Amino acid sequence: MRHIWRKIAGVSDGKHLSSTAIARTAGAVDHHLTQPLTSYQGNLRRQTDLPPGAFGAVGDLILGRAYTEIQLTVEKLLSDARAVTLGWQRDLEYARRNWRTAEDLAEAEADAIGRLT
Repeated sequence: MRHIWRKIAGVSDGKHLSSTAIARTAGAVDHHLTQPLTSYQGNLRRQTDLPPGAFGAVGDLILGRAYTEIQLTVEKLLSDARAVTLGWQRDLEYARRNWRTAEDLAEAEADAIGRLT
């Protein structure tokens, strides 16, 4: 799985990591995880709701409540998973900004050293 994310983010097999690679990883998390989870969460009830009597009169009494509870549980799990991926994206953006600052400082330091030599 790690190699898939490295490929999506555009990270080579070398040791160098860039703010661009971090941004691409955040974009991949959004595209491959957050957006689908949002879609699934928003469409779950519409796609899985059953009309009254779907299990029959007695079946609705026995299974109807359990079925609804399962729907609610899945909605909660999808919501929690989406919250996690949004947290990843927030944290990756924070890391990208910090990494970009470090890249800028390293470039400025290299320029200053170049002017001294």
